[in-house]
Amino acid sequence: MNSNIVGLLISYPFLALVIAVAIALKKWCGISSESMRKFIHIGVSNWWFLELLYFDTLAYALVGPVTFIILNSLFTFLDWGSALGLGDRKRNYGLIYFPVTLVILVILQYNGLVSPLSTTVGVLVMGYGDGLAALVGTKWGKREIRLNISKKSYLGTLTMFAVSLVIVFCALFFFSGLPLLRLLIMAVAVAAVSAVVEVLTPFGLDNLTVPLLATLLIEVLV
Repeated sequence: MNSNIVGLLISYPFLALVIAVAIALKKWCGISSESMRKFIHIGVSNWWFLELLYFDTLAYALVGPVTFIILNSLFTFLDWGSALGLGDRKRNYGLIYFPVTLVILVILQYNGLVSPLSTTVGVLVMGYGDGLAALVGTKWGKREIRLNISKKSYLGTLTMFAVSLVIVFCALFFFSGLPLLRLLIMAVAVAAVSAVVEVLTPFGLDNLTVPLLATLLIEVLV
């Protein structure tokens, strides 16, 4: 069977599974609405591994992210999320911006403008970095950063930096062949920029700015 078809057949059950687990965690484990939103955010970012493994045609690779945009838009603008405790429309906009970013990165990658390494770093920094930062910051972050228009905490931002650092370091260590010192400096730089941009970007738009900027930095620096 065509690998692109296999990728599509896996993508939809994968998305359904992520949402189902998030609903189950909220219903039976009592996680907050924000934790549920971020669990979905982190889970969906793993779709990128399916993109790398199965898709070799742009049109097929775009089907999943475009579907995510449509479904998340309906979820947000028709207030379907209210039944799940996700009634904050402004917070739900991020669920739309993230697959928009996936569409942009897929197009850039398939047109040879950026490498799979760069796009993967961008997606994972946003998925895991931002997702875990929000979870940690919401639960334990007591001190909010002054002049912070997006209301992020110091602990959340530190988590964003640390997770991004690990992601960038591991990606470059295993797939770039760079000298260790240069690799470490680049990882620190990309993680720091990603953390700062995440703090300064309001209205959920960090789901666009962070992965696109991280992708661009890796593409330029490597």
